[in-house]
Amino acid sequence: MKASRVWSFQVWPAWAYALLIMVLGSLPNPPAGPARMSDKALHFVGFALLGCLACRAVRYLRAEASATTALLCGFAASALVGGALEVWQGALAYRSCELMDWVADTLGAALGAAAMAGLWAFWKPGAPA
Repeated sequence: MKASRVWSFQVWPAWAYALLIMVLGSLPNPPAGPARMSDKALHFVGFALLGCLACRAVRYLRAEASATTALLCGFAASALVGGALEVWQGALAYRSCELMDWVADTLGAALGAAAMAGLWAFWKPGAPA
């Protein structure tokens, strides 16, 4: 795999967003979300977006793989980022590791993968618009 493929516009948003999640999740007082959204809802929505971006990146990086493989790998990568974030937060004195945060992350990642599956069912990547 060429280094240029890893930094393609199809890929770098997933890397950048995963890094943003890790950085914001490491702050002692992370930025507050909308007043009416719970912490778990923020996790869910945030990881739904990561799920979409990760599926898109895997589909581009592994063009020879099936769409199902790209969806499963994108979902797994997003869920892994969520788990890593919780383990990392458990190691920080000013944060805590919460299983339900990871559950919300994983459910959000599943929604993101499902959204990409629906999108790909109607629009084939690489096909003319």
